[in-house]
Parts: sequence; C-alpha cells; structure tokens
Amino acid sequence: MTEEISSHYGTWWAVALWIVMYAAFILFVPFYRKADRKPAGAFLAFIVAFALEMFGLPLTLYFVMWAFGRTLPEGILWGHTLSGLVGDAGVYIATATTIAGAFLIVGGWSRIHDRYWSKEEGKGLLVTDGLYRHLRHPQYTGFLLISLGALCEWATLPLLLLWPVLVVLYVRLARREEAEMADRFGSEWRGYAARTGMFLPRLGAGRRARRGASRTGAVGMVLAFALAVPPAAKAEGFSFKAFAEAGLGLSLSGGAARPLLALDSGLRFGAIEIGSQLAVLPLEFGSPDLVQAGALHYGGTLGATFGATEGVRPFARIGLGGVARQRADANGGFDGGSAEKSFSLSFVAGAAIPLSPRWSLRPWAAWRFAPGARDYEGRSLGGPDFGLALRADWEVELR
Repeated sequence: MTEEISSHYGTWWAVALWIVMYAAFILFVPFYRKADRKPAGAFLAFIVAFALEMFGLPLTLYFVMWAFGRTLPEGILWGHTLSGLVGDAGVYIATATTIAGAFLIVGGWSRIHDRYWSKEEGKGLLVTDGLYRHLRHPQYTGFLLISLGALCEWATLPLLLLWPVLVVLYVRLARREEAEMADRFGSEWRGYAARTGMFLPRLGAGRRARRGASRTGAVGMVLAFALAVPPAAKAEGFSFKAFAEAGLGLSLSGGAARPLLALDSGLRFGAIEIGSQLAVLPLEFGSPDLVQAGALHYGGTLGATFGATEGVRPFARIGLGGVARQRADANGGFDGGSAEKSFSLSFVAGAAIPLSPRWSLRPWAAWRFAPGARDYEGRSLGGPDFGLALRADWEVELR
C-alpha cells in the first residue's frame, strides 16, 4: 500500500480528534483513588502517542534516522503495520477491537455505576449480571482491546513499549480491587470469582480439574493446551510474559561477512512465544554517509524455550515475513517506498543464560532463507547469522 505523506502527517486536527475520541472512554471509569489514575494515565499516553505518530509526526522514524541514519520500509514502525504483508488488515482489526472495547467499557459502566459507584459508602452491591456474569473486569478488557487494536494498526516504538506496561498496570489494579471486594463481600465474592474470568470469559466454569487447587476455566485450559502451557497450581487462569530483545551479530549471507542488528519483541505464554522480528543488515559502506545500501529482514515469529525453568535453557524460533533492500538516495536517505521486497523465512536456535529474574543473555545462530533476494553484487541475502542478544521479560498473570 502506497500513501502520500500529506495523507497522514501534519494533520493536527486529526491528532486532536483521535485523542478526544479515544480519551472519552476514560470518563466511564472512576477516579476516586490514586490507584485508578495510573492505568488511565498510561492509556491516555498510549492514545496520544498513537494519534501523534499516525497523523502528526513520525517520531519513531525520526529516531531511527537519528540512531542509524536511515529510514525503514512502510509498515515497519511507521505507516500501517506490516502493510507490505497484510495490507489494510490492521485497520480492520483496530476497527473491530475498538467497537468491541467500547461495548465492554460502556456496557460495564452502565451496570456498575447504577449498583455500586452511585451508592453511598458501604451500600454498593456486588454486580454479577450482564457483562459481569462472564468477566470480572469487562471495562479493563475493553481498554486493553482498544489499545491492542491500535498497535495492530500503527505499531511504533512508544506503543510497543507502552502496551506491556498498560497490561501490567491494569492487572495490578484489578488485583487490588479484587482484594477489596473479597474483604467486603466475603464468600459471595469468592463464589463469584470462582466462576468468572478476570479479563477473559471462563466458559464451563462449573467443571473443575481433578486437582482441587487448579481452577483453570475452559478458555484458560484451551489456551494452555494450544500453547503447551501447563496449568499453574493454585491458579485461576494462565500467565504470560512480554519480552523485548536486542542484539548484535555477524551475518555470513552470500559469503560476505557483515554486521547485523537484531530486534525482537512479543508475548510469551509459558514455553511458547509469539512476536515480531527485525534484522538490519548494511550492504554497502561509503562516504560521506556510513551506509550506502542496506537490507531488512522482518516479520512474525513463533518460538519455544525448552528444559527446566531455571538455569541455561535452549530455545528455537521460526520467523516468517519478508526482506527489503534499498540504496540510499542522492541525499543519503532511505524513504522505504522504493525498497525491493521479497519473501523471507528464518530459523533461530540458541541458549538463554539467566542474569536475573528479568534479564538474560541469549547467544544465537540463525539461518535465513530468502529465495530471490540478493544484494547489489548478486550475492544471496539468505544464509547463516550469529550473535548475542540481551533480553528483558515482564511477567503478567491473567486469572
């Protein structure tokens, strides 16, 4: 998909409209405690970053140009997300999640406002019907759906960094509220919580695992089975981790040794992870600009980590996407629009060496298949890579 810059950037009225339109959802949640303000503030920051980079200024692109001196193809950290691979699919996903999220936020508000928020202190009722019959926090699910849809439509660095933070804040807020509800409503709350999910509906909640301590609902069980996640003992749902990984390496594609910058991010469900990858490969160096031509491997990834939960663990990852190559223009820049793109498939294997509960080192080796993709000297852009990455994981548990 090709778009003129003027169709998006510099349209400040659209920036203001988008911010006001999405920020209006915050009016349907209370602010009588400081704990309620942080998630709402993070959501507002997410929306401001989304609107600003979609219609105002491509700040992520400016950062990449400042840090590396080059631009990226459209759909990679600017423009409609992965537009070269999925076209307008991200727009449709964002529209659907926004409608669903608005229904959850407004529908949840109509129930809880009448029976709890509008009552005097100590006279509110436990709401267990309507949307609350299936979800304990439908409004928070709505906020996460809307922000996830925005990420699918226009993924940028601020959004990729803010979304895991947003998830963590809403999970913590939900847990804090549930502790208060347990103190106030006692067994009535505990019975309600046992048959409903926190953010996802728990279908068939009447069924229990043979182990009485495990109370994973049908949705959690299906996800656990599909993603090879064993149900956690004494848990009501499932847990996952958001991760971000950056590394340097050496590419031997086409028989030429070249430096490589690798960036990976995504979500981890137990031993399984789903994410995205970027591998930046300079092809030609010169003067006055450092890089005269470059290539970029990009796409989605599916990976797994094996072995015990502690110590050094092997991992493997498969990536599917594309590879783009481009020469610098007369001004030494890369606009992305004239990049030559083709199919790319990658296999990565390595070891995760823990440094702390959050940080790990990950030496890796990869083989990239890029049939038809060649550099400007006719050498293949597919072949072996080696490198070392530093990774951070943020754990989130949904119950």
